[in-house]
This record gives sequence, C-alpha cells and structure tokens, in this order.
Amino acid sequence: MAEDFELPRSYEKYREVLKRTLKKCINIKAEIASTGPFDSKFGGDPYFPKNEAYPVDEGSAPLGFLVQINFEQVPCLKNYPKTGILQFYAGLEAGVAISDDEFKQSGYRVIYFENVETDESKLVSDFSFAESARDELPVSSDSKLLFTKDTQIMPPCDFRFEQVLDRGSCSSTGSGLLDYYDMSDSSGHRIGGYPAFTQEDPRPLFSENLTELLLQVDTDGDPGPDIMWGDAGVGNFFISEEDLKNKNFNKVFFTCDCA
Repeated sequence: MAEDFELPRSYEKYREVLKRTLKKCINIKAEIASTGPFDSKFGGDPYFPKNEAYPVDEGSAPLGFLVQINFEQVPCLKNYPKTGILQFYAGLEAGVAISDDEFKQSGYRVIYFENVETDESKLVSDFSFAESARDELPVSSDSKLLFTKDTQIMPPCDFRFEQVLDRGSCSSTGSGLLDYYDMSDSSGHRIGGYPAFTQEDPRPLFSENLTELLLQVDTDGDPGPDIMWGDAGVGNFFISEEDLKNKNFNKVFFTCDCA
C-alpha cells in the first residue's frame, strides 16, 4: 500500500492520522511442495538438532509442527531477526480457547534457533513420534513459503483503532466503515503489520504491549495448502516490541478464532 492510499470519502479527514499508522510487513504465499530441513515452510518436517529437546505439552505429549521461518530467506523487516530459524508448534487443542496464562506456552511453543546447524547428520530425520499431533493440526500440507514486502494501514479490528480515530463518528457515516474494512483488509499469511480477526482482538484482555504481529497463519485452501482453523478462522502469534528486538520468544501470545 503506497502512501497515497485511497480512502472512503467520509474518511478523508482522517488521512494524516491514518497515514501515521502505516506499517511495513511481509506477506507470505504458500505453495504445496517438498521442502528441506532449512526451508521456510508450513507443515512437513522441521529443522531440529538431535541435541535439542523436542517440545512437548504439560502431559509430555509431543507438539505438532506448524510453521518454520528461516529469516535468511525473508526480506529484512525492522526489529525482526535477519538470520536464524523461528518455529511454531502446537498441541491438539491449541487455539481452541485463549490460555489462562498467555505466556505459559503449554499447548503451543515458539522456538528460535539463532545458530543453525548445517550438518544434516546432526539433525533429527524421523518425526514419526509426533505424527498423531501433526495429523490433527490446521496445517496439513508440506508447503514452501514465498515472501514479499508490503505496507498496511491499521484495520478497524485492531484494538488501537479506537484510540487513533473517533470510532463513533466514523461508524455514523454508514457505508464508509464497511468500505474502510474492505480497503484495510488484513487477511492472509503475514509477518509483521496488522492482524485479522474473525471475532474480536483479545489482546486488551491480557496485555496491550503485544503490539507486534510475529506471525499470522490464515485459513487457506485450493489451490494453496490445506489450512483450516475451525470454521475458516485465523491463528495469530503476538509479541511485545521490546521482546522482539531482544529476540526473546518466551513471551509470545497465541490466539485463534473462527466464525
């Protein structure tokens, strides 16, 4: 989205304010294909050193592998890693409801390998022990990821939108708000930028410091990979700006909602 973005007529008076909400992001396109251990991917087998402990839930059951991002394959984005591999795992019930402890990571896990082992003989090659968890997750296809830079404007579903604009004044303009929703559509797979929600933004219930979208994985079907969160929902991983800068992925908040 260029800085000369279009707006509904009733929103023109907010142009300068909205312009300040522009954020750079990385859009992700997934294509079904076989992948190697170092590739960015949805599904398939992850990169995992033999000397590391595979993530498990509170009952010691292996978590299923969701997504892997190799940042050497991703365009540079401010505050995000430039190297290393970031992975996302989840259990059978992950995302069904928001955890009572948003940072506990008991039903999901985010792991960052800053130093990547390139000797494949030192990597796990058989992940059959986690097959049952993986089979029940929303991401079922082995898909390679393609990345493109983009810019987003804040959508109305973001909890900060009411702080930026007089939402009551905007909503009274009839079709203007619906037009703005369409123009600021934030669906799709993404790193950074703004999230999409099927219901409401849950972050104010826990921490308004969770301003950074670490990863969004949307429902995606034919001709793309087979990804389905409940009833056509979306999964989001959030992090604070400070933790992102420090590459501290121990306090990542995961939520999923659907229609």
